[in-house]
Amino acid sequence: MSGEAEELRTAARALVAQPLLDRSAPAFPLVRKHRKELARWFADELGYRLDATRPSLARLAKLPGPGHRPRGLSTRGGRPFDGRRYALTCLLMASAEGGGDYTTLQRLFEDVTLRAAALDGLAWDGSVAADRRVFIQAIQALQDLGVLEKADGDEERFARGDPGGDALYRIDRDRLSLLPTTAQPPSLAAGPAEVSVEPYPDTEQGAVLRRRHRVTRALVEEPVVYRSDLADEEVDYLQSQRARIERVFGDRLGLALEVRAEGWVAVDETGDLSDLRWPDYGAAETTALRLCDELRRRRNRGAPDVWPEEELVGFVRDLAAEYAGSWKKGAEEDAGSRRLAAEAVEILVAARLGVREQGGGLRAEPGAARYALASAPPPAPVLRSPADDGPSVGDP
Repeated sequence: MSGEAEELRTAARALVAQPLLDRSAPAFPLVRKHRKELARWFADELGYRLDATRPSLARLAKLPGPGHRPRGLSTRGGRPFDGRRYALTCLLMASAEGGGDYTTLQRLFEDVTLRAAALDGLAWDGSVAADRRVFIQAIQALQDLGVLEKADGDEERFARGDPGGDALYRIDRDRLSLLPTTAQPPSLAAGPAEVSVEPYPDTEQGAVLRRRHRVTRALVEEPVVYRSDLADEEVDYLQSQRARIERVFGDRLGLALEVRAEGWVAVDETGDLSDLRWPDYGAAETTALRLCDELRRRRNRGAPDVWPEEELVGFVRDLAAEYAGSWKKGAEEDAGSRRLAAEAVEILVAARLGVREQGGGLRAEPGAARYALASAPPPAPVLRSPADDGPSVGDP
């Protein structure tokens, strides 16, 4: 591979892994250097828009493909954002956009309170302590995204309703302007549903592009692409264009296409393109692997497709006893085993290897078999002493 081709691959992989890339990233100079070629490649192959014109930030505007399951934002305590938290985050971004380079927590709170009052259906009251906590969680999300940088102050005092509680923030206006991505400008859409509708030309070439982009996005972004994720014509396209896709992915992204009966996986041997580190050696990661093993055994013995939550938790409790001394204390207790089971199931759901059913049960996706132990290892030989009945090991 030539030096330029290697630079393009490094830059493209960096953008796929971190779509909002700043100049602290080692690959950022390469993104700036090759921004025209990268913009053309991402537009042609994936339908992504690249903005690398700013001297300190580059934004790859991704769009979801078939089978996408958004994981979204979470609080710093690990709780997934709900509609209220997302709404407040958007209102905070709108408030920050209308300010200068600096703002205060109190100013943001007052502006968001006014904006929230004008929205029908947003159940949020800034005078309620629990709702103030939700507001702080939205503030922290924007800090984690790099839009707000706290210069001084104490958010916790504000959350508790202390009259002296306030904080000062610097606003990263470039990051704020690049953070939202939509298929088309919201002002041109007739309603919220149309914001994500991509305006492909109503021509044969437009249909070809749309089919290509949907397939390639799914392969690049999803842990596994199942046949059921794709329309019939998309499956046909993937099968007919497999050689080209393998070449393009290999050259530019270093991905190898693995074909299985249930679907396809674009494999990155380094693991650098994924934010999900699994398999791994932590308690939750090990538990997730053991769940894959047990899911296969359940299927082989004709058990129901859905593994009931209580039975699953009991299985994890037994694992905690098996790994006693290696896992953190408390995993064998009810609360600990439930928490560990939930973390392991979340890993399988994120990897598209399992589905959490209504009621808390777990159903395996076909890809789970890729990580299950194919067969039980043979038992270790038993060494017998001469005092035992019968011949010992080594006797003729």
